[in-house]
Amino acid sequence: MEGIERTAVRVRTRKIKKERTMTKFYLFLTLVIILLLVAALAPQIVPYDPYAQDLMKALQPPSPEHPLGTDRYGRDELSRVMMGGQTTIYSALLLVGVITGFGTLVGLLCGYQGGKIDSFIMRVSDVFLAFPGMVFAIAVAGILGGGLINAVVALACISWPKFARLARGQVLAIKNMPYIAAARLSGSGSVKIVFKHILPNIIGPILVTATLDIGTMMMELAGLSFLGLGAMPPIAEWGSMMSEGRSMLQTAPWVILAPGCAIFISVTLFNLLGDTVRDVLDPKTKRKKGVEMKVKSKILALLLSTVLVGGMLTGCAGSTSTKSAEEKVFNYGTMAYSVSNSNVGMNPHESYIGWSALRYGVGETLFKFNEKMELEPWLAKDYEQIDDNTVKINLRDDITFSNGKKVTGEAVKACFEDLIAKHDRAPKDLQIKSISADGQSVTIVSENKVPALINYLCDPYGCIIDMEAGVTADKNVVGTGPYVAKTITETEVNLEANMDYWGGKPKVGKVNVKSIIDGDTLTMALQSGEIDAAQGLPYASLELFQENKDYTISSTNTSRVYQAALNYNSAVIKDDAVRKAMAMSMDKDGFTTVLLHGNGTPAIGPFPANLPYGGDKVKDAAYDIEGAKKVLEAAGWVDTDGDGIREKDGQKLSIKWLTYTSRQELPLLAESVQATYKQAGIDVQVNATDSYKDFLKAGDYDVFANAFVTAPTGDPQYYFTTHVVDNSDYNRGHYHSDKVEALVAQLRSEFDTEKRATLAVSIAQQVLDDNAYIYASHLKMSFVMKKGVTGFTAHPSDYYEITADLDINE
Repeated sequence: MEGIERTAVRVRTRKIKKERTMTKFYLFLTLVIILLLVAALAPQIVPYDPYAQDLMKALQPPSPEHPLGTDRYGRDELSRVMMGGQTTIYSALLLVGVITGFGTLVGLLCGYQGGKIDSFIMRVSDVFLAFPGMVFAIAVAGILGGGLINAVVALACISWPKFARLARGQVLAIKNMPYIAAARLSGSGSVKIVFKHILPNIIGPILVTATLDIGTMMMELAGLSFLGLGAMPPIAEWGSMMSEGRSMLQTAPWVILAPGCAIFISVTLFNLLGDTVRDVLDPKTKRKKGVEMKVKSKILALLLSTVLVGGMLTGCAGSTSTKSAEEKVFNYGTMAYSVSNSNVGMNPHESYIGWSALRYGVGETLFKFNEKMELEPWLAKDYEQIDDNTVKINLRDDITFSNGKKVTGEAVKACFEDLIAKHDRAPKDLQIKSISADGQSVTIVSENKVPALINYLCDPYGCIIDMEAGVTADKNVVGTGPYVAKTITETEVNLEANMDYWGGKPKVGKVNVKSIIDGDTLTMALQSGEIDAAQGLPYASLELFQENKDYTISSTNTSRVYQAALNYNSAVIKDDAVRKAMAMSMDKDGFTTVLLHGNGTPAIGPFPANLPYGGDKVKDAAYDIEGAKKVLEAAGWVDTDGDGIREKDGQKLSIKWLTYTSRQELPLLAESVQATYKQAGIDVQVNATDSYKDFLKAGDYDVFANAFVTAPTGDPQYYFTTHVVDNSDYNRGHYHSDKVEALVAQLRSEFDTEKRATLAVSIAQQVLDDNAYIYASHLKMSFVMKKGVTGFTAHPSDYYEITADLDINE
């Protein structure tokens, strides 16, 4: 009797366990089905258009109107999370379907056929498995380029071997079993045996693995999108949404937490479903600890990630910096020093490296600009305009290079001769015919009239360096500034004070300039005390320091403009109506006020209002979507198929918008334009890449958006001769105007300051009338520093940063 009772108890226990398993299965299956239905029906059930921008509602916290808040473009976060579910979840399902199907077929072939085919394919799979999965996927996605399909392909390339090996192992275990032998004896062919007798008996473990892999693939797809290698803006996808919101982690956390929680919940549900599917399909086998721990570890990893984020924020707020007791050290983080900016090193005679020499106190020019962008002597005492082509410059008598040698007329002559022999822009700007030296004087004779010669000599390429000392392999030079570069790499410059500096001893002994090109990393480096000051903080991060008494901010308006050059070599851009409509459809005020958080001024033309030829001296096309629609309709661009995009002669009105990411504001401008242009019926395909030069060379763009300092010399000629005349270095739009050519020719030979300003206004107005360029905003530059830092001030020229006045006080 006792044996019968024990058996009955075991039966009841197994029955209860089975019922519990089935209950969990149905519960998790129901939750997953609800999740899939919400994702599938998202376009019909979202409360707001997930792509409609409303900048007046940007970054609103969660409220009854917007339960998950809004993002930086004023888009409803709940609607974007729901729409992002469709993209993220179904992309993961597609990926799992591809790797499961392909891997299983390969495994069936190898396991059943064996021989050389099996050996070859398994060695190929070994090669794939030898690489770290995500690293390999990043490499493949980087080669293929951004895009969700490319991300799926990249992950498929590395993920199929697991299913191939699983299927092969299962086939090897059963292919010699009696029922398979019986099938062969009955005359069944290999295909029938594989798909009728083998596949149904191995499908259970494959389905379990596939279900568990859905969550993994979802995280990996989101990871690629987070890195900019998956879904591209403005597509709602959880990984890309987290990437867009990471700069607002401390100021608007809901922007990143909403998609993050969606990933957490979805991955957890699919993992739990996969776990219960295994129990249902294999009820006779005890659940293995390894599988259980695998699922639990994934959930634990997600929970730990959340905790780490919180800990990171706490750590950022609580740590403090330390300083050497023996000498002062200034650690400076900047986004402006990098290979992509072409300014790594200190040699001013190469590319834009002079900016680094001048910014970081190694080099100095003969003249410089004051706060009003007016010329002042620096290494020179004064100059004399002998005639239209000749200028005599008199040098100070007390200037020495950092190696102790005196700066003489011969030294300056040797420096300028090397400059015009090696630099790409200086020969065109200066047009020097000859240079002569006499003691502390230098006389420059130009081939043609160069009224702006002294202004051009203020350009960073005009830094005076000792040519006898030469240029080192790491592009270091001997200058006249308060600091000497000791070590130079692509990511850091270590400077030491020139204690014999002609302008007085520097107040800080060492300066370390660190290239930190990620805005969030730069923000946290300043908060943690790793650096003492920062340039280039994300605008969303500035408010963290504005009301904080432990930091001070130095800001100034500059002539750096965010501009879009319209490519006249493009058939669609040649249409005057298209260019005019594009100019009328850019919301400059919204971009500046909301997306730049007021750190700039809406641009009218290329020059800011603080210059006599800038600001409202010219007129641009007003923001007018309805007016843009009328312009396009009058030109024959009409939406005939109702998809919201206009067509003409069978051609869609689609624009390729090329830009780059090293200037954080440019992708924001691209996404803003993408939304406003769509309202006018213009489709915009954004290509934001730091390999933009390849696309420029290939001509594969309709618009090129970039940032440029339009008046670094305090004179308008620099911009016009580099951007709007034939064969100029940066005429990316291949723009030509007979009127502009004639006006620029006059500007080149006009010495009168007022007449030069009048000519500049006329040229800029013609460029605006032709809609050759669209100017979005002029940058307001800000330095954020600890409260003890003094003598570190933002300058409107964007040049002078590290000076002898720099100091750190406790």
